[in-house]
Order: sequence, then structure tokens, then C-alpha cells
Amino acid sequence: MKASCTNIKTTNSIVRNYILIVIIGTFLISCSNDDGTNLDQNSCDFINFKYYNGAKDILGDMSNEFILIAIDTSFNDNEIEKFIATIDVVDQNYDYTVQTIAKYKFKEIPLKFNTSKSCEEITEIISDLNKNEIISYTHFTMDTNDCNNAIWESMGDLCINSYGSSFFVKVFDENDLSDLTQMVSETKTELVEQNQFMEKWFELRATKKSNGDGLAMANYFHESGLFEYSEPDISKYPLE
Repeated sequence: MKASCTNIKTTNSIVRNYILIVIIGTFLISCSNDDGTNLDQNSCDFINFKYYNGAKDILGDMSNEFILIAIDTSFNDNEIEKFIATIDVVDQNYDYTVQTIAKYKFKEIPLKFNTSKSCEEITEIISDLNKNEIISYTHFTMDTNDCNNAIWESMGDLCINSYGSSFFVKVFDENDLSDLTQMVSETKTELVEQNQFMEKWFELRATKKSNGDGLAMANYFHESGLFEYSEPDISKYPLE
């Protein structure tokens, strides 16, 4: 009987030690290296929705083939071409178009990957590209079957959707901007301007220093409950 009890104690000890090893192993995997590098490489930052009338409006599936970069208009097209030629993950034979919009601070360029990429890979590519001074932002893109512009004119046979750095917030009271000012400071976003015709609407901008990109920040401002509306700037880009 005594020997049986000893075996039970030994077995329980082995089980406890095994559980402890599993817990420690899990903890170490989730921790960072001493240099601050996250050991968990399986992160996917893609967001597939915005808010519309208080509900989530699905924007579409992530494109595995394309990415959007934006560069300040102070750079000329020749400088942009030279930089794109250094990006080893894009198809250098793809005939991209530098998109310019009147009064918009950035030139946007949809680029095609040289091979299909997973969300985790694109997340890492975005992080790497944003480290370049010439890059103002890099965004995911979404597949779409709709290649018509806002007035139902065809833009081509193939398009993708994406979003800019700007997003638009409607305050409850244009004479009390304390919540807006606080949120801009908290999120490290920028206040661009107040709409001169609709005084409750403000254009804000996410930067590489912000807590997220334009879509993430638009959603975050909505989720705060401090504003009547918060809308990202969704755009369509022809590919061919």
C-alpha cells in the first residue's frame, strides 16, 4: 500500500512538472527578446470593415496580390520610380500608375507582388516599407468586382479598393472640440482642417507615428462613442 502511494505521488509530481514546463514554454514564446523584437511572427493587421450607421460594413477580402504605397507630392515621379525599383517583393515588370488627386498631399501607387502573399507576410512588408523615409504610408488592398467610379463610369477591367491616410469625423457640437482634441493627442493623429460648409465635420490624418493607419483610426474614433460619425477615405484603383 505504501509503495502504491509513492507511485501516485511520483506520477503527480511528473504531471505538475510537465504542466509547469508547458506554461513556461508558452510564456517564453509570447514574450519579446531582450532587443524588443516580438517572437510571435504570426500577426495579421488586416481590417476588413468600416462603420456605417453604427454597424460594421464589410469592405471585401484582402488582396494577396497587391499593396498600396503613398509618397509625398514633394517627390517627383523619377524619384518614386527609383525607389520602387529597390523593392524586392514587388513585380518589377508590372506597369504601375502613379495616382495623383487634386489637393491631396500624397501620390498613391498600387503595386503588384512578385508572388502571392499571406496576411502575415503583407503585415511584415508594410512594417518594413514604412521604415523608408520616402514612404508616407503603406496599406492593405481589397479585392473587388466593381470597377466603376462614383458616377458609374468604368475604370477598367480590374480594380482594387484601399484607403488613404485621411479620415473624417463628425462631432456632436462644433463649439466644443475638447473630445476631438484629446483623441487627436491620444492617437498621435493630425487635425487637417474643418469643413467650411459642414462645420461639424473635420478631416484628420493618420501618420506613421499614429496608433494605427487611416482605417484603424477611423474605426477607433467611432468605437470611442465620442463622435456622431467617423469615416475612412475609401478609394478604388484601376489595375489595367
